[in-house]
This record gives sequence, structure tokens and C-alpha cells, in this order.
Amino acid sequence: MPDETRAGPAFDTGVIADDLTGGLLVAGFLEAAGIRCPLFTAPEPLFAPPGTPACVIARRIRLAPAEQAVTAFEVAARTLLSHRPRQLYYKYCATFDSTDAGNIGPCAEALLRMTGADRLGFCPAFPAVGITLYQGYMFLRGELLSESPKRHDPVTPMPDPHIPRVLGRQTGHCVGLVPHAVLAEGAAAVRAHVDRLAARGRRFLVFDALDDRDVAVCAEVTAGWPAMTGGDTLAHLAPAARGLGGGQPYRAPPVAGPGAVIAGSCGPATLQQLARFAAHRPLRRLDLVAAAANPGAAVGAALDWAGRHIGAGPVALAISDAPEGVAATQAVLGRDEAARLGERLCAELAAGLFRLGLRRFVVAGGETSGAVAEALGIERLDAPPPGRLGGGLCHAAAPEPMGLFFKAGKMGPPDLFLEALATMETPDG
Repeated sequence: MPDETRAGPAFDTGVIADDLTGGLLVAGFLEAAGIRCPLFTAPEPLFAPPGTPACVIARRIRLAPAEQAVTAFEVAARTLLSHRPRQLYYKYCATFDSTDAGNIGPCAEALLRMTGADRLGFCPAFPAVGITLYQGYMFLRGELLSESPKRHDPVTPMPDPHIPRVLGRQTGHCVGLVPHAVLAEGAAAVRAHVDRLAARGRRFLVFDALDDRDVAVCAEVTAGWPAMTGGDTLAHLAPAARGLGGGQPYRAPPVAGPGAVIAGSCGPATLQQLARFAAHRPLRRLDLVAAAANPGAAVGAALDWAGRHIGAGPVALAISDAPEGVAATQAVLGRDEAARLGERLCAELAAGLFRLGLRRFVVAGGETSGAVAEALGIERLDAPPPGRLGGGLCHAAAPEPMGLFFKAGKMGPPDLFLEALATMETPDG
């Protein structure tokens, strides 16, 4: 075992998620399998009861500079390794959101080094939402990733859909492929194929997956590995293959009172959800270019507006925009500054709404969700199994009881916002 470990209560599974929404989805899937799994927004303190089988640490590292992301990843990994997990799992976006500079490859290198593993698998596929791999090429709902809406991502556009090639540009390790044809032959054939690739120096191994059966075979093969990486689906299957599960899933307590939506994502699903919300309740959009001159005044005006409306029901505050609007904003502010300003505005809006007495929040966007959780002072979240609205529903006991729905930008049905806010009032309904 590496030097980073020390004696302590053992987790079966330690998960490091590269953003909050992805971490919550993993926690919810584990809960659905009967595997208790709290989520923490920082490496310390991990105040889960002794004997808790799984734990997620969600870090805001998806879009951070690579060196900063690796440092934050290593801190989380060191904390989890101190609890002697049977497997450390690195969870990233199922669409492999990253650039040639990272951050998936550099963080995976740190994981390999810190666990002492001789190989590391990558299984980002999420067949339930249409994310699949074939011959290393990623498809999103039947379209090549490079021909899907991901090509318009404002920060991590994906012009190359071949995941082994994308990963190869981020790391010094040779990348091998476990193709669907081998997965179809079963676990024994996959193990033999992986051993052959490892003998040829392929320490990073990308797994095809066309359906949940392929993912299950991958989980069976890698369940005994000290480290593994992937998207949302695989994370709960490997612990089940190790014999965990069957416990009572977490049930969120009801939270009443005023509620609001804060939207930072520019994904097509979020834009559709905002349009559906605006047909029933007030929506105020903040223009980033206009707000850049005086962010405090922009937030203050938005909060004044919200205060006049929340007595009659939920409101929405959004910086979300269509691709052409995002491009125009980035042309003025620059890509990185636009992203930083957007996160700042959303975080300050959340803090202001909390001061106004709001205790129910729907937040759209992975980076936005992390910024909001930090602004609200949330250190621990508990998530029930994903329901009809998908993963993201959770509860914070401190600093005050809150009902929350942290939503990945690209996910959820059109009517999610109002339904999620209503669900927080009767989460078992």
C-alpha cells in the first residue's frame, strides 16, 4: 500500500468526482444499490460514521488549470487512501469533458501513482442517457460526439470523438482499447485481452460500451483493481460485484419555504428547462457583459427583483445563453473571464437568496453547482436514489437544513425545475 495510507476506518469505495453534479449522481446510484454513500465538498473533515461503505469527495477540478486540478485531486486521494478503500474511483463527465491540456489524463496519472496500480481503466459510457463507445469512438444519442451539441460546449468543445486519441494527448502513458467484440465474449476474454495490452506497455485502457451489459462486464473485470476511472454508471456496479448492497437507501427529509432556480449552464437541456419554467413563473436573465462593469450592482438588482416575487412562488435567475450569445460574450470578456464571472454571480445570488430566507434551490450546471454549494457553506450532502427527474436531489443538514437539486447542464426533462422544487417539499411523494 502506498505511503499516503494510514490506519483508520475502511471504506470499500472512495470516489473522487471532478464536479458536484457528477459526484451526486454517483452517490445516488450507490444509494439505489443499497450502499450508503455521503458526499463531501472538501477533503476534510470526513465525518461519515465508521463502517460507511462508500464516500464521495466532489472537487471543482474539471475546468481548473491542470496543475491546480492535480494538486486538488491528490489532496482528496490522500484523504480517501487514509481510510484504506478497496478501490479508489475517479469519476469524470461521461462525455469526457476535457482539453488536450487535461484534466482527465493528468489526474489519472496521479491516481495510478498514488495507488501503486499497474493498470488503469477508463469507462466513461452512460448508456441510459445515450452515451456509448464503439471502437473507441464516443456517441451521444446516436451521433458522434463531435457532431452532437457537445461541439458547441463553451469551455470544453469535443472536436475529436476518439477517446483513446483524446486521452493519449493528455498523458505520457500508452493507451489501449478494450473493444466491444472482446466485451461480448465475457469477463474471461476481457481479462486475457487486458493482460496482453498491459504486457505491451498499455497502462491506460479505454473500454468500449454499447449497453449496460458491457458496463457490467467491465465492472466484473475491474472490481478487484485498486483504482478505476469512468462516468456515472460504472461506479456502483463494481462495489456490487464485490458483494456490497442490500441496505436501506437514504431518504431525504422534506424542506418547505420559498424556492429558486439558479442557472449557469448553457446546455440545450437547461435552456429548454428555463423556457418551460418561464411559461409559469418569473425568470430574470443577467447579461455577463453588462454585469462585468459592476458585478455587485448586478447581483443587488437581481436580488431586489427576486425579493419582490418570491412571496408568490419560485423564481429563476439565469446567466444561461444560447451558443451564439455565449460566443459574443466570450469575444468581449474572454472564455476564462466569462466563466469566472458567471460562477461569481451565481454564487453571490445564492448567498443573497439564502439571506432572504430561501432554503430550496435548483442549480443548473456542474461548475455553477460547486460555486453555489461553496457560497452556501455546505460541507456534506446526502442524496437519495435518482428518481424520475434523474440524479441531483439532495439534502444538506448544515449550516441549516436545505433541499437542493444540483443538475448537470445536459440532463433532465423539460419540466424539471418546478417539479424538483415541489419534490423537495415531499421527497417521498
